[in-house]
Amino acid sequence: MKIYVFEDQQALNFAPISSTRAVFDIRIGSETFLDRICSLFPNESISLIVRDELADLVSEVHENHEVNPEDYEDGLWISGSVIWSEKSIKSLFQEDTVFRSKNKLVAANLSLNHAKNWIAKGGPLQSDFKETESQEIQILSCEYLWDIINQIPETINYDATRLSPINPKDYEHINLLNPKNIYIDNASIMPGVLINAENGAVIIDSGVSIYGQTYIEGPAFIGANTIINPLTKIKKAIIGQKCKIGGELDSSIIQGYTNKVHDGHLGNSFLGEWVNLGAGTTNSNLKNNYSPVKVHINDVLVDSKSLHVGCFVGDHVKTAIGTLINTGSVIGAASMIASYGFIPKTLPPFSWYINKKHQRIDIDKFILTAEIVKKRRNKNFSRIEKELYKKIANS
Repeated sequence: MKIYVFEDQQALNFAPISSTRAVFDIRIGSETFLDRICSLFPNESISLIVRDELADLVSEVHENHEVNPEDYEDGLWISGSVIWSEKSIKSLFQEDTVFRSKNKLVAANLSLNHAKNWIAKGGPLQSDFKETESQEIQILSCEYLWDIINQIPETINYDATRLSPINPKDYEHINLLNPKNIYIDNASIMPGVLINAENGAVIIDSGVSIYGQTYIEGPAFIGANTIINPLTKIKKAIIGQKCKIGGELDSSIIQGYTNKVHDGHLGNSFLGEWVNLGAGTTNSNLKNNYSPVKVHINDVLVDSKSLHVGCFVGDHVKTAIGTLINTGSVIGAASMIASYGFIPKTLPPFSWYINKKHQRIDIDKFILTAEIVKKRRNKNFSRIEKELYKKIANS
């Protein structure tokens, strides 16, 4: 069966992380939304439906998948912002049926004619589909970044079911609580580290280095080749590959390739890639009056209906030492911050916010710096990436 993984009209609700990548490439655990879908359909051909402005980048990242195809087949259309499982996937094999969660279209099993009709009207990025029978299903559908953060226990514990726990005798030099729920793949862990898996699984990928006196409490995932500094506290967190982490990290997700090396609190937050937080950068994740946090998403003030919401930081953002970030803050990609006191709760992409004065970052200087930053991790800042950032800067 042909599988189509799609973004929909709410793709930018996941900004600033979705400003520079497809929604299905957002990290949800040890994998992304798309990784999870591919693992559920290992033998099927999967095509990707994305915003036009991201099509070239997604094609570059996913060479083995067709992006925005011109021809379609009978197939299963699957939302790229749902945390799918074997159980939820099994409910999707009723032909010519649309599947909804809380009245939102999350999947559709469509014949070729129905698929063509939908695409002719703009497809999932521009329209709903109401020409077939509709069925409500129970799934973990995410609408905003904080929804992904709230599902950390589910995603980590699901990931752990596909792994084999450690042999405690191999790790007698560190302190382990509930080792049957700890999963380590060829990592370097110094004496004095405490790993507590009593409240959820702890997964440590290959090439990770963890220095002494660090505390890790599950559910937690640490991605390949990440370095955890001494005296770090990690709890209910997801850290992507090749990060450098220090200080306190709680109920947060880091996409990957990001530095939070020094002391400072990061809570209930989502960071993109190539972010660098200066020493002492700290965010608030609880208002003093204990009221639900509201967040500006695409010029709309959204009530998160949650007391604990931190900050959402786009790719290539940099903060100076001592930066203070308020509850519900959104910092656009490629921004630079060096200011005293709390910064504004909303900063657009390419913000140059210095000493409470707001300017725009020069795109050519940004590209030069981004090339240097990515080269340090043996990555190239591709021509397609540069064109995308130029479009963002000019918009």
